[in-house]
Amino acid sequence: MNETAPALASVIVLKIQDFTRRTVAEQARYKSQLEVLVTEAIRTLPAAGRIVLDTPDGIAIVALGGPRQALELAQRSQAAAAEVPLRIGINHGPLRPASDPRRGSGVIGDGVTAAATVAGVATPGRLLASRAFRDALAAVAPDSATALGPAGTYTDASVRTHELYTPDPNAALARRRHLVTVGVASAAAILGLGVGIRVIRHITARPLLPAVIVFEITPVGEVLVDGVAKGKSPPLARLEVSPGRHTIEVRNSPYPPLVVDVNLQSEESITVRHSFTKPKPRSKDAGDYVRDLRRRLGI
Repeated sequence: MNETAPALASVIVLKIQDFTRRTVAEQARYKSQLEVLVTEAIRTLPAAGRIVLDTPDGIAIVALGGPRQALELAQRSQAAAAEVPLRIGINHGPLRPASDPRRGSGVIGDGVTAAATVAGVATPGRLLASRAFRDALAAVAPDSATALGPAGTYTDASVRTHELYTPDPNAALARRRHLVTVGVASAAAILGLGVGIRVIRHITARPLLPAVIVFEITPVGEVLVDGVAKGKSPPLARLEVSPGRHTIEVRNSPYPPLVVDVNLQSEESITVRHSFTKPKPRSKDAGDYVRDLRRRLGI
């Protein structure tokens, strides 16, 4: 990576959920498990094709081989994280090496900060990708990009909107259904339309159970879902909604409202976490993150 000019790269941020709230023993245990997990996940990558960074609450990995390699690495980490409450975010954006006489070498740029923001929105066990990452993936691996379905939008404290995507477990199933439907249509021409319709109904029928939204709001907020008031949180902590797209809004005047657009699967559970405090200047947020990152990591 050029020492002065920013370069585009894919970044995977692996965050341990609620790391700062855990005991020192828990922090050490989860950090150790995460290091083992990452060591195994990057084993297939050449040393020249990756940069591993230690962060205050997890690990960040710069995948220099491209977005497809980054997605595969993130999915390997997700599959191996059974015992670690891991939140995974991926972004593709500009990075630039930076060094500090006291803290050593590090990496700065929107590629890292946006990946950290996306990871902060993810729930444990779920992988979220930014729109920039999906676009970069579509340019080199269109089939892989189509497997990332919309997961809503998120507006951060700096009033910056992030379009989110996640691996869609139904994408491959949808392609298989398409192939089966084509086969059934061909068979129907020979065997009769009635048989074809019965087969299609058998393949596509599936019960839809409600999705769950968990709220962690401080100090308090008025919750609206699709414009309908649902009560104040707290005490409201859990809400069931139908699968599909929803707009979640949390208000606490005079602060700006939190607005999150989601696309929920049947039985999926997400957490809406927000604290109504005055937003910090955008430059200060990025600077604080970079200083923490450079203080804790080494390349």
